[in-house]
Amino acid sequence: MIDAIPFKQLLRFAVVGGTVMVVFMALNWVLAPHFGAQGGFLAAYPPAVALHFALNKWWTFGSTRRDAGRQVAEYLTMVAVTFVIQWAVFSGMEAVTTLPSWFNAGVANAVQMGVTFAVMRWRVFAKGAAG
Repeated sequence: MIDAIPFKQLLRFAVVGGTVMVVFMALNWVLAPHFGAQGGFLAAYPPAVALHFALNKWWTFGSTRRDAGRQVAEYLTMVAVTFVIQWAVFSGMEAVTTLPSWFNAGVANAVQMGVTFAVMRWRVFAKGAAG
């Protein structure tokens, strides 16, 4: 059963999301001049994902589960799905706007946040979901 979302957890998720989005956008800003807009996006993605996992596991959801391998596998599956969402939004914005690529990367990141929170809360870092 899906339980109520504690405000504190949602607030922490928002802080983590905002922090990771700023880091991701900054990495795009630094890397795009060297690798192009899409190359910068791709290069900035792995460090942003690692930061996102760590901050959400230990701070947002306070997960103390010991099945880290399963959590990482479920998280990476979720990341693959949300990456497709982000890439589609980013590429669409690059095609139809003249906004800077770092801004488009931030918008694309914001679009997938709702899906990410739900999957992490009720699956990846859920208490008692250990295999």
